[in-house]
Amino acid sequence: MKTSNKVILVTGSNGFIGKELVRTLENKGHKVVRFDRNILYKPRILKSQIRKILPAKIFHLAAYGNHSNQKDISKIVYCNYIATYNLLDATKDLNIDSFINTGSSSEYGRKRIPMKEDMHLETDTFYGATKAGSTYLSRAFAKQFNMHIVTVRPFSVYGPGEDQKRFIPTVIKCALNEETLNLAQGVHDWIYISDFILGLLIVEKNSKTLSGQVVNIGNGIQYSNQEIVNIVQEVTKRKVNYTRIGFARSYDTIDMWKANNSKLKSLGWKQKINIKNGIKATVLAYEKQTSRG
Repeated sequence: MKTSNKVILVTGSNGFIGKELVRTLENKGHKVVRFDRNILYKPRILKSQIRKILPAKIFHLAAYGNHSNQKDISKIVYCNYIATYNLLDATKDLNIDSFINTGSSSEYGRKRIPMKEDMHLETDTFYGATKAGSTYLSRAFAKQFNMHIVTVRPFSVYGPGEDQKRFIPTVIKCALNEETLNLAQGVHDWIYISDFILGLLIVEKNSKTLSGQVVNIGNGIQYSNQEIVNIVQEVTKRKVNYTRIGFARSYDTIDMWKANNSKLKSLGWKQKINIKNGIKATVLAYEKQTSRG
């Protein structure tokens, strides 16, 4: 079945990354169709809608379980695994240009060296397990149905528009509002939202040659939570009062969480926004938002 040359389908378009991706694509003149997560749970309706719009490209960003308050195991399984299967099945007979599945760095589990795409997956969380499952499903569909499917594994994406309950927005809020931060131990490979979107689009552009593969999207540089607090204090010129609370996640007991991004770099990707400038932009966006009331 011939697909449209113009339509790009984005799931998870109401999320932080999804909103920025849609904005970027529309600014480039693309026609974007957004799918609500609930339609992914209804195979018949999903297939019907897919055949109406005939997308040329798909960015599958819908996810559940990557926020601390998202603990419903059945929702984690349905959104990250079943919904992914339904979308793959609904598009397997379409001659689409590309299908970008979004995995997670959580798939790797605990590692003591930078995470590389060919490493054994050792996750022990439901979120990581279902994301790993979606990665394997995507690879199987790519092989069995000759589809141009690539899974990207985001590391810690941040920037303006991120949920205010996430770590960097919380630190900024505490700095500007003189609130006390509960500071957990841990390290992250932070990547600014525009750098992540750039990586996503570069992977999509190379989806034919990358079909069935996985690509990390991270900077390959990690910062401790304490280092992020220090940078926020430097940028805002405000002191952050905090109380240490130990480890927030089991993975945080390992002092390594960063991407081996050699594959991404080989495609021509380069970091444009360093951590200090990214936090500056995030602080400015937060101040602008709060000034509006």
